[in-house]
Amino acid sequence: MPMIETTGGTSIHYEIQGSGPPLLLLSGTGHDHTFWGGQLPFFAPKFTVITIDNRGVGSTVVSNHDYSLADMADDAAAVLDAEGIGIAHVMGFSQGGHIAQELTLRHPQKVGSLGIHHSWARMCPRLRDFQTLRRNLAEKNDRDSLVRVSLLTLHAPEYYRNTGEEIDAHREFLVENSPPCEGWVGQLNACLASDTYDRLGQISVPTQVTTSQFDLTVPPYHSREIADAIPGAEFVMLEQSGHVALMETPGVFAQVCLEFLDRVAG
Repeated sequence: MPMIETTGGTSIHYEIQGSGPPLLLLSGTGHDHTFWGGQLPFFAPKFTVITIDNRGVGSTVVSNHDYSLADMADDAAAVLDAEGIGIAHVMGFSQGGHIAQELTLRHPQKVGSLGIHHSWARMCPRLRDFQTLRRNLAEKNDRDSLVRVSLLTLHAPEYYRNTGEEIDAHREFLVENSPPCEGWVGQLNACLASDTYDRLGQISVPTQVTTSQFDLTVPPYHSREIADAIPGAEFVMLEQSGHVALMETPGVFAQVCLEFLDRVAG
């Protein structure tokens, strides 16, 4: 359970598994490093996988909850430095995808390839309203409503209807293991303030952008906008899954990512 100290009284917790070229995985809002647990069996045999508890979640310690996704990108760069990793493949999901964009823009020499999964570059009115609603629920310490509202958009409607046990397990995880409400507030404020759109043309590393047909949290037009703005970016639309495709269809998601990584790592 490695920890590193960064600026401003922040202690970043991270985990390392597997062997091979370094692969940094960045998690979505309200989730710690275990967000990627279902993908590790696919990635760890080929890569040295680094997962992080972002500010506001898990075992990472912050002095306050006034931070940005750019701060989280700098945290990720500090983890790579602490492990003596000069360059890594970087993948981020949802909030993590935006952190990955900032990491690539702020520390381009550290990123060998970039995976932006089910994420955004700038807020549209719908996404802004959704994130504001979740932040308001967190500010009121209404954890149950916050989790239920989140789950209504995280999963595809058919998956939600047909997989009651998995939905219940995800709800229980979020209620018991996701951050205290101040962590949700900090991360959601950071998401609401995030915007990389005007800088995406500066990204020159091989980039894959994915979305899902039934992503209700971050609709596919966000991913298309990102892919159109990054020169040479690869765009992939996943079918029959919602926002958390890595949970609903883990094998399909991993295959898409590994095919890209095999090309660029090879």
